[in-house]
Amino acid sequence: MATYEVPPWAADGERPPLAVRPLHLALAAFAATVPPFSPLFASLAGAPQYAAVEASFLFAFLVAAVLASIAVIVRALQARPRPWRRSRVTAVCVVAYLVGLAAFEALVFAGQPVPALALAAGLFAGAVLPVLAAEWARAVEGPMASSLALCAFVAVLACFGSWMLALLPVEGVALAYGICALVGAAPVAVTARAGAPAVPVRRARQAVESLLSVTWLPLLGIAVFAFMVTVIAHSAFGVARASLVGGMLAALVVFAACFLWGKRPLLPWCYRVLVPAMAAVFVVLGSFPAGTFPKDASVVALYVFYIVLALIGCALLLAVVRARELPPNATVGLGVAVATAAALAGFVLSEVLAVTDDFGPWATVLTGAFVAVLLVFLGKTAWAELVSVPEDGATSEEGVGAGERAGATPEAVAAEDLWTESTVQDALEARCAALAARFDLSPREAEILVFLARGFSPAYIAKELVLSVSTVRTHVRNIYRKLGIGKREELIHLVDGA
Repeated sequence: MATYEVPPWAADGERPPLAVRPLHLALAAFAATVPPFSPLFASLAGAPQYAAVEASFLFAFLVAAVLASIAVIVRALQARPRPWRRSRVTAVCVVAYLVGLAAFEALVFAGQPVPALALAAGLFAGAVLPVLAAEWARAVEGPMASSLALCAFVAVLACFGSWMLALLPVEGVALAYGICALVGAAPVAVTARAGAPAVPVRRARQAVESLLSVTWLPLLGIAVFAFMVTVIAHSAFGVARASLVGGMLAALVVFAACFLWGKRPLLPWCYRVLVPAMAAVFVVLGSFPAGTFPKDASVVALYVFYIVLALIGCALLLAVVRARELPPNATVGLGVAVATAAALAGFVLSEVLAVTDDFGPWATVLTGAFVAVLLVFLGKTAWAELVSVPEDGATSEEGVGAGERAGATPEAVAAEDLWTESTVQDALEARCAALAARFDLSPREAEILVFLARGFSPAYIAKELVLSVSTVRTHVRNIYRKLGIGKREELIHLVDGA
């Protein structure tokens, strides 16, 4: 038998984590132009009136984005929201966003500074940001692994493209920024026409609790990223190049993890291994005395750490949107609200209070505080897993793997296991699909039925599908009720006989 190396993702019969589409290139252009997180936006600093109008524009942009996000969340969580044409509203939002950014570009090259118009332009662009972000999430939603790979790819492309475009004269940067903004915003006006139907919400409080139970730690990471990046970008550091290098390094690290990490689910591993490792690198580099290490190395490591947090958080939001348990506008609106509110706090700290001339020690303190929260969370989770009683019939998170066979090389075993596991899984999924059609299971219940038939516990299913454990247990109860069974053994026998 021929030997070959089996990629981690192929062992589960899945496609590669990322298949690049033209839409992903447009998403990179969108990510490269969103103020105040865009390095390309900061490259307009050489324009004559940039210093006079930038603060007014960003303040209005962030305030409008926070308020609009709250409004989007409230409307999405209504039991019976008033119907509206998504395609028409999205097209209006695209126009408003582009008009706001174009107005700002015109103001930075005007003969005289006009802060009032900069405020209006910021309100225009910021007020529609949650809608555009939600439409982008609908367009590129996917499982956690593919979403994380996509976010890393977008970050690499956005940072590298911004670095190259920043080498142009300021007039060229302005032209490139306008083109990228158009390329990044226009596609959502088309994708909104073919979007998924609205997800009904019965109880807003339960919906919010369910969302927070899954996303609170990634949202905290996004908030820390937005706050720190805004503070550093407007402080005495002036490290635009360090942010670009850090962004590309962080994306490459995450991208490599998506392809090389073979165990599932991916999200717990990111917080148990990847994030602490990035934090440790930053702490070590930040501990060197001044002049004993390459300049800005600790700042690059800082950006790597925070951008890793942001990529994980964004990927999780895309996975939650794919789960269809909550309206996409509520999920994405919460993420935008957290990010823009944290950025607004950092903006006020750096611009209004002007206390960030020496923010280096505080960056280490804030990083240590986040890692402390992470360690407490991981310790609590490990203790809960230690003292919990295993589910009846549940297997470990790694599933049941085939052992090495006598007289066979490891490569031959891997190749044979690949074929055997794929064949068995296909047959199992076919039997589960037949049961789902026979007993009228919903698409989500049919998906969870496959995991139950493979012997996975509700806790594992929740991690894999990016759902709360309570939501998974509710689906399991519904599955048992529809199938007319009361325990796991009856489900296995029913699946085997399908």
